[in-house]
Amino acid sequence: MNNQTDVCVNGSKPKSHGCLIGFLITLAVIILHIAAIPVLLEIVDHIPRTKDTRTNGQYVVELQATSSPDWPFGSQDGRIVLKDNNNKKISSVDFSLSNDGKAMCESNWKVNWNEESVIVTIMGEEQKDAIYTLYYNGDVSG
Repeated sequence: MNNQTDVCVNGSKPKSHGCLIGFLITLAVIILHIAAIPVLLEIVDHIPRTKDTRTNGQYVVELQATSSPDWPFGSQDGRIVLKDNNNKKISSVDFSLSNDGKAMCESNWKVNWNEESVIVTIMGEEQKDAIYTLYYNGDVSG
């Protein structure tokens, strides 16, 4: 009995069981990591990324992408953020850009400053222009 390594000695488990358990634990860790990748990519994909910024000297308006374009030729979610000169957020509005699957960029918006508001026009290749008015008092229309 001393020459066989698979035989239990003094009630202990054979060595092959330890290897099997180690293999199963390693396999479970690998599977969990692979399963977590889509979740992490989804979280990272929804972190706002500023694409362009415009200012009138007193206020700042930002064009942000809040997702990547849907595959293959889908829309992309975005946000317009109005801030004061101290970088304090006044208001924001979410929108969807239909731009033939292309990533959002500075050519997808037009900004017009007024006395009481900023008017932002969002333009995409597959949509009518969307017009949003962000007032300096925090109101939004559009």
